Amino acid sequence: MAVIPGTGGDDAFLTLLYRGGELLQAGQLEDARSQLEAAYQLQPDNEKGQNLLGLAYFKLGHFDRAAEIYEGLVRENASDPTLRVNLGLVYLKSGQLPRAIREFERAVELAPDHAKAHNYLGLALAQAGEYGRAREAFLQAGSDVMAEKMARALAADRAARPTSNPTPAALTLAASKTFVGMVAAAAPAPPPAPATASARPYDAMLAQGLNASGAPPLARVAPPPPAPIPLVLEQRVPPPVPPAEDEPLDMAPPPPPPVLDAPPEQPPAPVETHAAGTSAELSELAASLRLVGEGEASPFALHEDSVLVTVRGELIVRTAGMIGFTGTLDFRPEFKRFRGRVTDRPFGEGSDRMQRVLGTGAAWVAREGRRFLAVSLGDEGAYLREPMVFGFEEQVNFENGRVPSDVAPDLDLVHLAGVGQVLLSLPGTLRSLEVRADAPVTVPLEHWVGWQGQIAPRVLAMPWDHPRGGAAVAVELTGEGFALLCVGMG
Repeated sequence: MAVIPGTGGDDAFLTLLYRGGELLQAGQLEDARSQLEAAYQLQPDNEKGQNLLGLAYFKLGHFDRAAEIYEGLVRENASDPTLRVNLGLVYLKSGQLPRAIREFERAVELAPDHAKAHNYLGLALAQAGEYGRAREAFLQAGSDVMAEKMARALAADRAARPTSNPTPAALTLAASKTFVGMVAAAAPAPPPAPATASARPYDAMLAQGLNASGAPPLARVAPPPPAPIPLVLEQRVPPPVPPAEDEPLDMAPPPPPPVLDAPPEQPPAPVETHAAGTSAELSELAASLRLVGEGEASPFALHEDSVLVTVRGELIVRTAGMIGFTGTLDFRPEFKRFRGRVTDRPFGEGSDRMQRVLGTGAAWVAREGRRFLAVSLGDEGAYLREPMVFGFEEQVNFENGRVPSDVAPDLDLVHLAGVGQVLLSLPGTLRSLEVRADAPVTVPLEHWVGWQGQIAPRVLAMPWDHPRGGAAVAVELTGEGFALLCVGMG
């Protein structure tokens, strides 16, 4: 939580923060970093201090540290588009194109009128060779010049593609009814190899000044040198003098320290923004739970006997039941997180362990008797039993935990929050039951999935035996919210 200037005990922090901001604006980057690091040590949760420190590391070229800072800010403020632009710029500057594109896409979803986010998305897509999408992004940003360049690059790219028919082997693979053929037909096609060993069409056009047909123009125009990408910092309070339209939106130095004994100035409440077109909230459940179709731009496409998991940058998913995958994917075992810190404890065991998947490609997962549901979380997030969570998008924040029990083994939980898709694996139909302060809800353990809202769980033994032997165990939920349960479990 940000610290309000003027409160007692913050004098040392504010002095370091203001001095660091002044040094940063003056270009004394190392001195600024030193002051801002000292401020960060005093108040590591202060958003203004984190923003300035991230900018210092960005300008120094220490992109790993800058990314770490802005990743933390995005986790705490998942619906803030400006912070996602900042993080995307760090990724773009460090050459991590898939991650940069993902952050800029989330920024424009959260703020469709964010011109700079559209512009940076266009730059990232152009570097990735996706000239058509880059053109659309530049048009949204109001940059007609860059949109025209993308149109010429797209025409040259199409002209350079081979026109020969695919080989019989490729036709046989695409028409095959085997699993390999299904993946080959469903996965995105790899970019075609260039006709020569020269640079991409867009690069060649900028270097040679060619028009869309490949012929030199009447007047050759030398390409401008690439401009450095400025980092856009969050503006909680507008700067005294607004920047010109053609200047980067840069961070104004912090205001001078308030006069002692003056009443504290309350910062304006942050405006909450949400992505348009997100799926229904988990609390609506039942009829409003949305199955993700194959034609939608979602990482989880549900089919009759399997789930197609599409990776565009980064995703967290289990590998249990995975039939195979295509593309360039890197699987890294995921670890549990407690109180915001990564631990050395594995997130799941064996084939059920969560994997952080990076790259571009697609994987098929067999249902094997499981009922898969792709849902969004809404504003509150959800606490779910760990075995019920099969995967989720990288921008969804997670925290592991447990419900202690004296009558059964402790119950492993995972708290998920943020904007993004979550894939649930359930052996039955998901339902919800309202929990009120005056009406606690008790659910047998074999039917319990988790909860949403301000709820306290308690594991207790029921006064009857379980049908399969031993004492029956249930979970009592008290507070305000929704109990999530599954019909057909057990």
